[in-house]
Amino acid sequence: MPKQSARRRKLWKTVRLLRLFASPPDKRKVRVSVSSAVPDDCLGDSTQRKDHYLIRLNKAVIEASPDAVYLILAHEWAHTLVWDICPDDHGDLWGMAVARCWRIIHHELNSGDIQNATLD
Repeated sequence: MPKQSARRRKLWKTVRLLRLFASPPDKRKVRVSVSSAVPDDCLGDSTQRKDHYLIRLNKAVIEASPDAVYLILAHEWAHTLVWDICPDDHGDLWGMAVARCWRIIHHELNSGDIQNATLD
């Protein structure tokens, strides 16, 4: 079990970094959960709620392929960044948002990213 708790700590640290450097433009919070309620044919999903976004990561997928969590998280977090401005779910703006999330996840930040940071 220690390995699993270390993975969870790393995941939540990554979520904090994304909150800091990639907040949605409408300033809503992003909540993340690892859930067994996500359909089996879905890696994760994101939904817009009245006062926040909710990202659910498929627990079975995360347990079977722990490294997949970061790809799924970047994918779903990008949806929160372009929710209101990207008419195509997986268009160019969404792709740029995924790239931004991926850079944050891999600690490839530069000074231009710092000016957009907001604290929780």
